Amino acid sequence: MASKRNNMIPNGHFHKVWQRFVKTWFIQPMRKKRRHVNRVKKARLVATRPAKGAIRPIVHYPSFRYNTNQRLVRGVSLE
Repeated sequence: MASKRNNMIPNGHFHKVWQRFVKTWFIQPMRKKRRHVNRVKKARLVATRPAKGAIRPIVHYPSFRYNTNQRLVRGVSLE
């Protein structure tokens, strides 16, 4: 009896369909190329446009506490 138990492989589940659990990355190079092409297209579309909306000047906050920060303001007066 002991010899039969020694010949067995414990927890040997060999009838599973292992191909279902294998992940492949064959689409990765094409996905990389497609993303690159889309980025280039988008960059060409955006690059030819002028600035969106009004161009606003950058000014510093007036108080001593915040004068290192910058903000966008509405516009510049004629004076």
